[in-house]
Amino acid sequence: MMFQRALPRLIASLMIALVACAALHADAYAQTPRTPVRIEVPNAHNLQFFTLWVALGAGFFQAEGLEPKVLIDPSPRSAGSMLLRGEADVAVLQPPMFLGMMAEEKPIRLFASLLANEPINLVVRKDIAETRQLRPSAPLRERLEAIRGLRVGVAGEPPPRLRTLFASAGLDAARDVELVIVRGPNQVQALADRRVDALFSHTPYLETALVKHGAVLLVETSSGEVPGLADGQIHALATTPAVAQDKRDLVLAVTRAIHRAQRLIHSDLKATVDALVASGAAGPERALTEAIAAVYGPAVPQTPEVSVSGIERAAMLYPAHPRAPDFSRIRASDFVAPEFARRAVTDVPPAR
Repeated sequence: MMFQRALPRLIASLMIALVACAALHADAYAQTPRTPVRIEVPNAHNLQFFTLWVALGAGFFQAEGLEPKVLIDPSPRSAGSMLLRGEADVAVLQPPMFLGMMAEEKPIRLFASLLANEPINLVVRKDIAETRQLRPSAPLRERLEAIRGLRVGVAGEPPPRLRTLFASAGLDAARDVELVIVRGPNQVQALADRRVDALFSHTPYLETALVKHGAVLLVETSSGEVPGLADGQIHALATTPAVAQDKRDLVLAVTRAIHRAQRLIHSDLKATVDALVASGAAGPERALTEAIAAVYGPAVPQTPEVSVSGIERAAMLYPAHPRAPDFSRIRASDFVAPEFARRAVTDVPPAR
């Protein structure tokens, strides 16, 4: 009888103890310091670094026990300089930069792919699309033949990719359209002023033309519809051999965060946009962010695996600074650390 009377008090005491224990455990977890990771980025607002911004905005680095610190280069051409000086643990490198570093045999290792398909897409003015009855759903050759003779605005470095686009349909960009070199910041105005009829353009000019000027997305190269501009190696995260060896767990955690972002990008557009906004990389107009997220989502690879063949192909499509690598003399694979992506894919559970 006495035991029966004492039982409720005993249960209550046990519950209080369990709650207190759980609270102490949770508090200890919350107080667990995260490992700092210094991430060098060429530009604070370039949405071509789509996957990284999503990983940052969605909190995936923190979920991996990391505390990211983003370091912005003074100019895109200085990308990787902090990494090589030991001031950053990882760096976002664009093809011109990692190709140039490979040519000079700098100590870099690409370990996570951020973008695989070409981020430059072909848009035409709305009135041109209506007059010529352009159909974005038509076969590629039919779409390109329909813009014969038009003036296509393009920046100084992308023409090899535009020629690849036309060549994939058996056409010649130099013959079939008039290429007009227009610096990126002037492209939207050139379209609005009708100095050009179309743009071969990337963010932020691409989404501005689409949303604010009603341009029509005629060829969505970011979707992978042009084989010569798909499944390659565009932007990637790199580290040094020393960091890859001495901070293996950190580099692996970074790679897992990137893979988490890839999973999110391919499964939830709204959450992707929310993450881009939270990262601070996106501008204040959500409609622009939604537009570019819809275009760039398919350009993100399914896994962080770096493409060696994509690196070799990039040397034919992108300018290299200060010079292009000679892959008959050096091997692209010597500048890749594939083990991190392979492990990350097995570590991150599939999305439900």
